[in-house]
Amino acid sequence: MGSLLSFNCRRAFLALVFISLISVAAHAQDIYTRFELGGQFSTIQQAPPGGGSKSYPGFGGRFDWNLNRRLAIESQIDFFPENAAPQLYRQGGQSLQAVFGIRAKVVQTRRFAVFGLVRPGLLHFSDVLYFNGDPTTLYGSKAVNYFVLNLGGGFEYYMTHRWVLRADIEGNPYRVPNATIPRGPGSAGGTAQGRIGDTTRLSFGVAYRPGGWIENEPEHAVSGRWEVGPVFSTMIITREGATEGTRTDPGFGGYASYKLYRVFYLDGDLLYYPRSTNSSGPHDGGEILQGLFGVKGGIRRNHFGFFGKVRPGFNSYSKALAGVTVTPNSLTYSYERATSFVIDLGGIIEFYPAERSTLRLEVGDTHVFFGTRNVNDNGTSVPVPGGDLRHTIQFAFGYGWRF
Repeated sequence: MGSLLSFNCRRAFLALVFISLISVAAHAQDIYTRFELGGQFSTIQQAPPGGGSKSYPGFGGRFDWNLNRRLAIESQIDFFPENAAPQLYRQGGQSLQAVFGIRAKVVQTRRFAVFGLVRPGLLHFSDVLYFNGDPTTLYGSKAVNYFVLNLGGGFEYYMTHRWVLRADIEGNPYRVPNATIPRGPGSAGGTAQGRIGDTTRLSFGVAYRPGGWIENEPEHAVSGRWEVGPVFSTMIITREGATEGTRTDPGFGGYASYKLYRVFYLDGDLLYYPRSTNSSGPHDGGEILQGLFGVKGGIRRNHFGFFGKVRPGFNSYSKALAGVTVTPNSLTYSYERATSFVIDLGGIIEFYPAERSTLRLEVGDTHVFFGTRNVNDNGTSVPVPGGDLRHTIQFAFGYGWRF
């Protein structure tokens, strides 16, 4: 339920951003300061024992280095002092998050702005449970740091030229790596499979813009209705097979984009991930063919573009478990292709080094929805539910041509 609420919050925010993009940003601010300092009250959503979700309050600060009136390099640190209940290889205790990335304003007037955020970083928990190999206690607790990808956006309201009110919401997928279970008396050891966790973040704050004012260079649109090119991708994913767990898979393919109307573009990727698996589950195994086809919305100005994306599609797995046959002398597995629905949410950043060329960075949280599949168990069809929504952290780097 927590993952579904998180997904719905981000989907609602993206819809709000796209509606805002339709408006014309008349009388925009044409001056900016080089730096911006802010403080904020924040919340982070975690899953307490027993299910559901709970938001923990915190506070922090941020620093922005403005490259121009729209684009900034932004860092933010938040501390959440309440002790959450420890969970095995997942979360627990106090938490601290530090992120560093890009903030881009897609709409800006004299009084308000709508912006997007792409900020990788670290998520720290002070007391996470782990297997310690001691048969008397079984568990210990330790501090851990996880890679996190902070994706979202928000609104700014300019009370004066110097003072800014800000509110933002982000999805927060983070990578829990596979862990080694130590051998001990009564324990054979082994591996605890990792996962891609997710939290939802909210922040409300105020910022001050010190220093002298800088006049923004004149803005002009970037030409080109079509854009195509090759893509190299990496996908941080938790595979379903019994011996797989969380890993990073490389892939390659191509992308295409077509301008529909003003700030809206049809956009899609077709990607192939050739690394196979050593074991398979009923929904997942082997190589992955991924297709994503949807909409991106944002701006292209001068030498850069920044977009939010909502792209439904599919993951097609080449070797999912289809059947198990047991005889007195053998154990045989059969496999088949399995295809699942996915939806890719995140951002796309483009740089334009020449008149007709594009350097493209895609960052996203791809939600994977496994349906119920039937497995043939010695002649009996057994339904296997898909389970909870799964998250996948994806990066893609491409070079394209516009025409």
